[in-house]
Amino acid sequence: MVPLARALEVAETSRSSEAATYATKLDGSWTIESIPQGGYAFGLIVEACIRFQSETVHKEPIHVTAHFLRATNVGLAEVSVRVQKIGKNFTNLSADLTQGGYTKLTSQLIFGDLTPVTGEIPRTLAPPSPYARRLPLLNHPSTAVRDGMRNVWRFHSLLDWSMDRAILARNAMISQAQADAEMIGGGGAEWGAWCELSRTDDEIKPSSLPFFGDTFYNLPSLLPASEPASQGTSDCWFPTVTMTVEFKARIPSSQEYASRTVGLYSESRFLTDPHGRHNAHVEVWTAPSAIGQGNIEAGWREKQYCIAVVDQMTLTLPMSLNRRLGSKDTSKL
Repeated sequence: MVPLARALEVAETSRSSEAATYATKLDGSWTIESIPQGGYAFGLIVEACIRFQSETVHKEPIHVTAHFLRATNVGLAEVSVRVQKIGKNFTNLSADLTQGGYTKLTSQLIFGDLTPVTGEIPRTLAPPSPYARRLPLLNHPSTAVRDGMRNVWRFHSLLDWSMDRAILARNAMISQAQADAEMIGGGGAEWGAWCELSRTDDEIKPSSLPFFGDTFYNLPSLLPASEPASQGTSDCWFPTVTMTVEFKARIPSSQEYASRTVGLYSESRFLTDPHGRHNAHVEVWTAPSAIGQGNIEAGWREKQYCIAVVDQMTLTLPMSLNRRLGSKDTSKL
């Protein structure tokens, strides 16, 4: 099994001032059943673009969007990067991931500089402002107990998590409250967890964030058995069709924060036919400690900040389709 940081490695094979290509491999350690997890596959594009921008003033991803045209496969791949525009504050790139001559992902990326601007009117909402978003997880990771993952998540030995049961309980409470009153807004479900790379030689880096933003329980899996749309979800695959990641801040390097742990919070509001199409909004947060470690210190919650927000459109399909697509040999496509 290969740690995530190593599974995201790319190697430059050609370069000009306006374009470059990178060789990479989608590792079998990071699949959902037979298909590489969508966020992980997108992370390879982000990593290639970070390498491409490494000697420019716009080194950091700000906003990235991918369309998943075809299912990826475990095996060799190529990422091609092209400059679309270089401006004062941002550089716009386009990038594709191809396998066997087929474009599997196509993406648009904005790079810039996440350094806060000083000496101007502050344009950041942060505590103690009552308008600032706070960490949505209720429990400190030191008190968290590890939960198991679905067996089809082949990376379950490389990743630990502890789900926030208070958030899950809220789904049932809200459902009952809405059933007893006139419905205005509402609907959907939410989920949260502390999530941690289990190997000490692994690390969280910017190209890891699409993976974390794609690691959550999808809306059909959160529905109670009384909802018809929940039936059969234990053998469903939830492939990503589009994904957008906005990088809100740098990954912390201070020892005040855990180096391999993040907080995840997701909410999904809509589930529609055809194909059980649903949305997901995921927030990726810093963590004050590793799961089951550390101490609860006063004010710990207000010190946490959001690293990235991830939005995607996802389908609900049979896992048998995943297995069939995953059995293809990309070298023969």
